[in-house]
Amino acid sequence: MKKFFKKISWTQRLIIVLAIFVGLGAYYYFSTGSLPFQKDAVTVKVEKTKDGETVVKMEDTNSSKIEREFPTDMPEDEVMAAIHKMSHQKVRADKKWGALPLTPERVNRLMKVVRDNHAQYKGSDVYIDILTRWSKGDFSRVDHDHNQVWELQGGTIGAADGIASVEEEQKFIEEHFKVVQ
Repeated sequence: MKKFFKKISWTQRLIIVLAIFVGLGAYYYFSTGSLPFQKDAVTVKVEKTKDGETVVKMEDTNSSKIEREFPTDMPEDEVMAAIHKMSHQKVRADKKWGALPLTPERVNRLMKVVRDNHAQYKGSDVYIDILTRWSKGDFSRVDHDHNQVWELQGGTIGAADGIASVEEEQKFIEEHFKVVQ
């Protein structure tokens, strides 16, 4: 190995090192859906419902970017991907690729996008059903919601096998998003 490095110039060494960093960044991006410095900033609250159930609620710290993130002419495959990635914080699954904060702002914006494109989206009724429940804070079927969208996407690995506990959801949020006070 030392002989190899003696035979190449400093420029070539620099290119090799940069290629390694780009490769590591690409690996991280494709395994998590974001780069470390791109984590979405969110606020997190753990609350009790009227029924005494503990729930995790998140809000976006920069809701103005959501309209750019979810434009009204958003392609259907991107709507599916957004719903799928948002469900990841609330489900148990062996493999999860990508994460988006599941916040009221994102749910409401996606609902508007789907309603505006109802005639063009094949799965619009499915998306509206899921997003309507989520907008009411009903995540009792979030594992089924995940799998329904995952199947529409042609998923073969990573089916949800249950709903995450509050602790599992908090851990997922801390790993994938920038939590601010």
